[in-house]
Amino acid sequence: MPKKASVKKTTKKKSAVIKTTAIKRLPNVWQLSQVALSVLWRQRYTILGIVLIYGLVNLAVAQGFSSGLSVSSAKSQLSSIFHGKHLNLGGNLTIYALMFASIGGSGSSSNGFGYSLILVVIASLAIIWAIRNSSNKIGAVRIRDAYYRGMYALIPFIIILLLIGVELLPTVAGISIYISAINNAIAVTAIEKLGFVVLMLLLTSLTVYWLSSSIFALYIVTLPDMTPLKALRSAKQLVKKRRYVILPRLLFLPVMLIVISAVIMLPFISWVAPAAPWVLLVLSLLLLAITHSYLYNLYRELLV
Repeated sequence: MPKKASVKKTTKKKSAVIKTTAIKRLPNVWQLSQVALSVLWRQRYTILGIVLIYGLVNLAVAQGFSSGLSVSSAKSQLSSIFHGKHLNLGGNLTIYALMFASIGGSGSSSNGFGYSLILVVIASLAIIWAIRNSSNKIGAVRIRDAYYRGMYALIPFIIILLLIGVELLPTVAGISIYISAINNAIAVTAIEKLGFVVLMLLLTSLTVYWLSSSIFALYIVTLPDMTPLKALRSAKQLVKKRRYVILPRLLFLPVMLIVISAVIMLPFISWVAPAAPWVLLVLSLLLLAITHSYLYNLYRELLV
């Protein structure tokens, strides 16, 4: 009889631990951002070295040493459309959007975008390897090790990226259907337009639902002896019953990056137009590191 009582006690203790773990709250977006930046700062020389090498190779191989979009030319073309201070802001935002959309797409050859994408994958793997070692408190990591040792998961990482590309198709289809309906006068009345908007939002929500798990597979698949299928299953299990808690933290990231980059870029577009494309290039390199640090930190919190 005493033995049974002790078993019951142990069971109660275990259930209490499980219950406590289950109700653990994730850090808010500001806490996640703070930790992400602190990790980057701890390995600042390594991270800066990684993004510097990536930027130089990108300039030499993919983008070329031209400044890309001519901001001065774009401003003169838009000057006839936008007038006054309020509309000048609208013109600058339009130029910023065009510049942001053209990142990695410029260059002397038609293969510029493809080369840029490959370089982003390589730099991402190096950054993830450096961040993981920093988070594990192994100490300072070398740039060479990040590029050499971080590449072992190249093929699985690309496979996950291809799957993410497939998951984006519903959103692309929804936007295409909406634009086609408007341009071909299929949707004329407000109710018809609203119907196509709802359809676009439903298809987009499907993409967001899928991405809320598969985006973490990018970090899981970089673990040793991990296959893409196993990484996807682990990611799905990781976010199980927590998608609605995770989604706001995921959606915050692009909003934060767009706001930060806009705040930095708009003064350059307004007053130092020739330097704006180069500032955006440097900014995009840093934003890549911030993105991976934030998402990896969120992934680590989900493991607890």
